[in-house]
Amino acid sequence: MKQKNMIMLNKYYGELCTQIYEKSKSIANGRELEFFLSFVQDKKMKVLEPMCGNGRMLIPFMEKGIDIEGFDISEEMLRVCKLKGQKLNLKPNVSYGKIEEFNGDKNYDLIMIPFGSFSLLPDELVKDSLNNMKTILKEGGKLLLTVMTNTGIVEEIPEWIETNRHYFGNNEIIEYKKVHYDQANKMLNTKLNYQLVKDDQIEKSEIMDFPIRLYESSEFENILKNNGFDEIILHEVINGYGEGSSFHVFECIK
Repeated sequence: MKQKNMIMLNKYYGELCTQIYEKSKSIANGRELEFFLSFVQDKKMKVLEPMCGNGRMLIPFMEKGIDIEGFDISEEMLRVCKLKGQKLNLKPNVSYGKIEEFNGDKNYDLIMIPFGSFSLLPDELVKDSLNNMKTILKEGGKLLLTVMTNTGIVEEIPEWIETNRHYFGNNEIIEYKKVHYDQANKMLNTKLNYQLVKDDQIEKSEIMDFPIRLYESSEFENILKNNGFDEIILHEVINGYGEGSSFHVFECIK
């Protein structure tokens, strides 16, 4: 297979990676969506979704008439979110922003970070990120977030292997992956390589570093408490991502 262009290095959700994500994770639904919607008792509530990505949660909230806004560090994800909203006659209020630097001028009743996105943050950014969210929460407001936990089963992949092929019309995106677990720092370091192939030629290639912090069972609750969240409720959402799956959500009350 011939390569037409030079490899592009993307640290976070470039064009090809976003296409793959959108294909499989376009819109939240089922028990996951029901759970997060259950915290909106009044449509006058102001809701914020940091790390909102392609709007998989934000768009369904907008469809319910909820006052929600979001931010993310991937311009490509935000572009997809806005386009998806336009097709539904919605105008998503989303912008570029980093959670560790966020300094909003509003206060929110509810802040939510679903789907384990908070685990993308390295340890050195966690304190500032949590403090920023606590600052913009109203008194009695709630922060909902999920993190990825260490299940004790990590399959290391030291060399590139092909893991999937995705078809978009006449184009094909081939996905390669390698994985290393840094036990000392509890980081699952996944490197993804997406190759756009057309007429047996590699038109474009993106390499994305995807580090995920894996927390121990009680570790993250202690981190929340050390950062000023004294009232914490841990929920388990059974069948949250589909039949047979479950995940936990930390409900933190200011």
